[in-house]
Amino acid sequence: MWLLLAGILLVALNLRPVITAVGPVLPVIGDDAGLGSSALGVLAAVPIVAFAVVSPLVHPLARRFGVERTVLVSLLVLALGTLLRSAPGPATNLWIGTALVGATVAVGNVLLPVVVKKDFPLRVPATTAWYVATQSVFAAIASGVAVPLAAVGGWELALGVWAAPVALALAVWLPRLRASGRARTSAPVPAAHPTAEGAPTAERAPTAEGAPTTERASTADPAGSGDRSGPGAAPAPRARRDSVYRHRLAWLVAAYMGLQSTVFYTLLNWLPSVEQDLGVDAVTAGWHLFAFQAVAIVGNLAVPALMRVGGDQRVATTVVPGLVIVAMAGVWLAPGLLWVWIVLIGLGTGSAFVVALSLVGLRAADPATASQLSAMSQALGYGLAAAGLVLAGVLRDVTGPGATVLLVVGVVAVAQVLVGLRVGRARTLHV
Repeated sequence: MWLLLAGILLVALNLRPVITAVGPVLPVIGDDAGLGSSALGVLAAVPIVAFAVVSPLVHPLARRFGVERTVLVSLLVLALGTLLRSAPGPATNLWIGTALVGATVAVGNVLLPVVVKKDFPLRVPATTAWYVATQSVFAAIASGVAVPLAAVGGWELALGVWAAPVALALAVWLPRLRASGRARTSAPVPAAHPTAEGAPTAERAPTAEGAPTTERASTADPAGSGDRSGPGAAPAPRARRDSVYRHRLAWLVAAYMGLQSTVFYTLLNWLPSVEQDLGVDAVTAGWHLFAFQAVAIVGNLAVPALMRVGGDQRVATTVVPGLVIVAMAGVWLAPGLLWVWIVLIGLGTGSAFVVALSLVGLRAADPATASQLSAMSQALGYGLAAAGLVLAGVLRDVTGPGATVLLVVGVVAVAQVLVGLRVGRARTLHV
């Protein structure tokens, strides 16, 4: 079990630094490549667009090739994209490398919740919290050292150095690949069977998170009568899986994922620039971004306890975006207390990410549903986040330097509270 957890943590480690290292050096990239605020907004949105485009493809890829092989290939391409993005040469290297980075991070984003659901079905929030905390540690480090590394070797070094940790992740992930060939239980999305859908499962049992109801999609055996095969009887047909896109609960999970992603990635990419508009020097702004993500670790680890308050997740889904709302108002009204607002931003965004990922596992009744729900929520969610990043860049071009973009973040956080009131109710979806 320790090896399984180590593999999850090491893959998670590589999913954030390649993104978070960009924000502190975004003005340097703009000066070097001749890109304005709108173009930089598009560049920052490229990985998020890739998340949205690639996420729906991950589920069929994992079914065809297996979770272990799909993750392995994604790690290899992640290293390639990271190096290409920082390679000397034409500007197309920057754009193509950034797209490859986003595409491969999308694979990990979709499949890690599935791996957690399969390997640790009774500890979904806690395991999710640990891997998100690992992401936050290295995301914070990448933000903090980006400007000092750029001073030594340019922005290319600040971004390219993060190809190195991929090798360690590959070394620990390989044993899982070998084990998957020996054990059928490693199959990423087990085929559904009428008897399995008609019988209670451990995931649907009442837990500390509450006693969820189950939304079940129609199958080849809608009455749940089980396997009717026997002497003289034809084998029961294999259940036909429904689409999560037909269920309101899935759309609520996707909306919550999208709203929290919009808040996080907008602040991740534009907070250093906003701070510099307010008179903070570039190095300090980079370390502020480090602090915001370091504080997020506390939120990552503390939020599973908050998710148990009240018998369902409504307290957690509404309180954590509330912290961001307070922080956005604070930056506007009392910028002298910037450190206080950074702490609140870190707690709010760090907690919200764990809540959003945990909702995938908690609202899905089995790993097959979790795979579909994870792909859907991240495709739609990151599409919304990409639109938010582009809007932020255009807004800065129209309004000029300043904290106007933080108003947009505050409005998005209010919408997240409203969606949280509904998605936080204890229910499960089975397709």
